[in-house]
Amino acid sequence: MKKGPRLLVSTVIFLIILAGAVFAAMLVTERKSSYEKNASFFQEAKADHLDVLFIGSSHVINGINPLVLYENYGITSYNLGGHGSLLQESYWQLIRALQYCKPDYVVVDAYMLEKNYKYLDKCYEDTPEDERKTSIEQLHLNMDAYPLSRLKIAAINDLIEDKDIRNQFLFNFIVYHDRWKELEGSDFKRLTGTMNTNSAMGAEMRYLVKTDVDEYPQCEEGQVLDEHTVGEEYLMKIIDECQRDGIGILVTYLPFSAETKDQIAANTAEAVAERYGVPCINMLKEDGIIDEATDLNDHGHLNVNGATKVTNRIGEWFSQNADLADHRGDGDYSKWDELAADFHEELDDMLLSGNDIRCELNLLMRDDVSSIVYVNTESEAFHDEGIKHLISRLSGTDGIEMASATEGPYILIKDAAYGKYEACGMETIENAATAMGELTYIPIEKNFRLLYPSSDEEVNYLYDDTHYDEDIQILIYDNNSGEILTHLYYEPEQTEYVSTK
Repeated sequence: MKKGPRLLVSTVIFLIILAGAVFAAMLVTERKSSYEKNASFFQEAKADHLDVLFIGSSHVINGINPLVLYENYGITSYNLGGHGSLLQESYWQLIRALQYCKPDYVVVDAYMLEKNYKYLDKCYEDTPEDERKTSIEQLHLNMDAYPLSRLKIAAINDLIEDKDIRNQFLFNFIVYHDRWKELEGSDFKRLTGTMNTNSAMGAEMRYLVKTDVDEYPQCEEGQVLDEHTVGEEYLMKIIDECQRDGIGILVTYLPFSAETKDQIAANTAEAVAERYGVPCINMLKEDGIIDEATDLNDHGHLNVNGATKVTNRIGEWFSQNADLADHRGDGDYSKWDELAADFHEELDDMLLSGNDIRCELNLLMRDDVSSIVYVNTESEAFHDEGIKHLISRLSGTDGIEMASATEGPYILIKDAAYGKYEACGMETIENAATAMGELTYIPIEKNFRLLYPSSDEEVNYLYDDTHYDEDIQILIYDNNSGEILTHLYYEPEQTEYVSTK
């Protein structure tokens, strides 16, 4: 072969290898969060398995659980919410998603409707620089997973003003190329196709419990925003898009500790929906959906119990107002059954770990959990309003308050099959039917109490030489066999309870 052709072939091979190396470097160095969150969306959209799309901010990510919606109502959905997503980003998230599927319904949450700036890299004039950077960084979660296209370019041009920042989203190797020092083994799984992906159809459940309730002045009935905002404009565009495409639309305002401005924004969302003749569920106005002292992870986000309640509220609305297929039992949707089972396993793991007392008491509220909660005489818990409220919700009575008046002790037996038994102060419980067999409880004195099988007084479930003086004990047992799955102990440390298991 002559030198010229040989050189040409060598050059082509070199360029192919170089391009492959650069491409591999791009895959490895990219942050994986967007791909992890959205991988199942592309798979389920391709299989035409998505009846509902949820869009909105982190209120949606943490507040809507597609696996609960499937398990309880048979409805398949994907949570496309993004952390910090304003309604203009939710609009573009929807437009991009509709390139891959056409759902029967779109549910859009109108949180941050009052925001009145267009570009995420500009915000308001007095917005701190770190908040601007966070706004830009959060956009990557929803944006990175979508390939470069004219639609993606249009979205970036509409959301970002600075051309250099735009390039970071269109060619994100620009922003990720220096991640070499951060790389972990999981980063290389993108090359092998074994990367971990979101197992809750885009949702992210939170488990902590905020028990102190924030209170804000109520806005006037029907009060709406004084100005037409960018957020309102994009909510209208989302509704327009769905109506034009023949897609059902439901507007929501999910519950949290809402400030007055949030209440006004929620009213405005209702007004926009009414103007378009579309339904709106303003959950700030609906009593009984959540308990702010048990169902919030923090001021603005629901925890897993709150998300379940809100998801069920939406599921009920669909069952009454929409003709959506029930896919439960359909072999084509077996993946959904597997993911729902994985979610229950995650709940069980959190329950049995018992690291946080408030999280633990909240998870005990599940109907399928059998447990025993004991609070020692003179426990600090009798002066902790948050813990008392959680126990009161668990028991369904004010027994913990009665015990508190006399400094205890207190016990609650909650059996999934046989019901609940409660004793306050020096009250006893005799022959309580449970999956563990019949149980008898007798308080003797501080740090000494009896809880034993009625047939075997030699056993005492509430006494252990190394844990005799802990403030709180929690036993969780199997609903069928009665086997004790875990025995948790808690004692106060400064202002919080810690596990001493």
